[in-house]
Amino acid sequence: MDANPSSVTTMLAEPSTVVAALADVVYAKTAQGRLEVARRSAGLGARQRSVLIMLDGHKTAGALATLMPAAQLTRILVELVELGLIAPVTASGTAPANDDARLAPVKAMMIRTAETCLGLIAADLVRQIGAAGDEHQLQRAIGHWHMAMQDSKYGREVVATHLELIKAALQSPASVPA
Repeated sequence: MDANPSSVTTMLAEPSTVVAALADVVYAKTAQGRLEVARRSAGLGARQRSVLIMLDGHKTAGALATLMPAAQLTRILVELVELGLIAPVTASGTAPANDDARLAPVKAMMIRTAETCLGLIAADLVRQIGAAGDEHQLQRAIGHWHMAMQDSKYGREVVATHLELIKAALQSPASVPA
C-alpha cells in the first residue's frame, strides 16, 4: 500500500474522534422518516435505510458506530437529517427548559467535540456554548467553536463533518420520537 504515513494517521484518528463526538447523540425518526420506513419511497440505499430503521429515539449514534466506519455513519446521518427523515434529540428525549428543542442536541454535540478535540482549552468555549439561550447566540458560539476546531490538530480533521451535522440539525424541524 502506497499510503503516506500522515494520511494513515488521519484515517485512524478521525473515526475515534467522530465516534466520541457521536457517542451520546440520539436521533429519532420524524413523521416523514416513519413514512419512509413503511413506504420506501425516498430511494434510500441499503445502509441509509438500515441506519434509519435502527434510529429509535433512544439508541445513541455511538451505538451504531460499531456497525460501519464512523465517516460513513456520519455521512449517512447528515443525509438523513437533510432529507428530514431524522432529527437529533437529547438523550432524555426532551430539551432543557428555556432551550429550543433543536439547540440542545447541537449544543451537546459541540461541547463533546470541543472537549474531545481541544481538551482544557475548551473550557471558555464550553461555557459560551452552554450559555447560548437562543439561535442567534448559538450561531455566534458556532463561529467561535469552528475557528477553535480549525486551529486544533484533531479538530480540523472532523470539523467539516460536524459543522454539516450542526447545520442540518438547525434547519430540520423538531423531531418526533419513533
